[in-house]
Amino acid sequence: MRVIIRAIYVFLCLAGIILSSQSTYGADTTLVRDLVHDWYFYDDGSESYFPLVSKSAFSGETIHFEIDQDEYPGNLLRLATTKPVSMFINNKMVDVVEGLKYYSLDSIKSNFSGRLHITLYHKYLDVYELDTRVVKLSPAIGKPLAENPIIVRARQVHPFHNFAVLAFVIIGACFAALYNYVPRVFNEFLKVTKAFALRDSDENLFKTRPLNIINLLMYLFLSFLVALVLMLIVYWSGFHLELSLFNAESFIDGVWKWLRLSLLIMAWLFFKYIIVFNLSALFRLGSFMVSHYFNYIRMGLFIFIIFLILIVVSYFGFGIYSATYYATVFYVLLGFLGLRVVILFFKLMSSAPYKTLHLFSYLCGTEVIPFGVFLYLGLNQPF
Repeated sequence: MRVIIRAIYVFLCLAGIILSSQSTYGADTTLVRDLVHDWYFYDDGSESYFPLVSKSAFSGETIHFEIDQDEYPGNLLRLATTKPVSMFINNKMVDVVEGLKYYSLDSIKSNFSGRLHITLYHKYLDVYELDTRVVKLSPAIGKPLAENPIIVRARQVHPFHNFAVLAFVIIGACFAALYNYVPRVFNEFLKVTKAFALRDSDENLFKTRPLNIINLLMYLFLSFLVALVLMLIVYWSGFHLELSLFNAESFIDGVWKWLRLSLLIMAWLFFKYIIVFNLSALFRLGSFMVSHYFNYIRMGLFIFIIFLILIVVSYFGFGIYSATYYATVFYVLLGFLGLRVVILFFKLMSSAPYKTLHLFSYLCGTEVIPFGVFLYLGLNQPF
């Protein structure tokens, strides 16, 4: 009990120190204009400048806005950001902004002639953490702070981030539920050495029916996982896909499209089973059918779990916001999916003494052609 009381005391002391240190920034000001309405950015794809109508549409490293010489006399430029942002005025670097800073517009205008072109740059700029305003000091100097009009802005809401956090919670809950309620099957699916080994071994997983209830739950979990990874990559890479199913415009829209995409992937897993079942019967490889399908699911689980962790740690852990980075992650993901086809081929070769051409023909129908269609749909887009 004493430890808890001391911890609360230390917390209150630290909070007091932080609040007192922030009081130096607590200028008694009123809002003149929120410059977010004047923001515009440079789009690399079209090589043109566009006004930033919605923050969710931003992709780049710089934000621009302009102020005329005769605008806002006697006012202050207020900049707030959580990361160090380079500030340029008329293409000349003047400061690095971090935290909260105020600049006299009259002083800036006296050092620069003509219209002020202000640029804010960060390699991984997040416009949701950037605030630009024109403010003025309250004329009521000497009065208590409570009597002066202070503009308090609500925290910016990032709709896609809210959806992503909810999706992470759901994925984590599904993972925990499967691990606790069906630990034996769950552990069989997550045996990494068995998944990527070039030889199949007789195991309990291959003796179960692919479409029993427990396995269907695993397929559903994989569907949610794949859909989330694809949506995160598409959104953070800035891909402009013709298929709008990947682009979430709001929190509710993100949840709805995630469910639809997950059901679409679940339907593909059923269709995949039908393909494997029929072609294995056609090529008389019935003994390999269950092993092939389970290895396909198992490797997919490992690949997409790894990429989900990579994406989450990159974005929320290391603050990597570069669209190029997530586009590269997408291409690496395609490479891993192609590697899955190669591993399945060697598993097939080691399972029975069939001719290479015979095995390759079967694999073309079950893996190579579907993967080629996926590549076409993934790459034949106006990125």
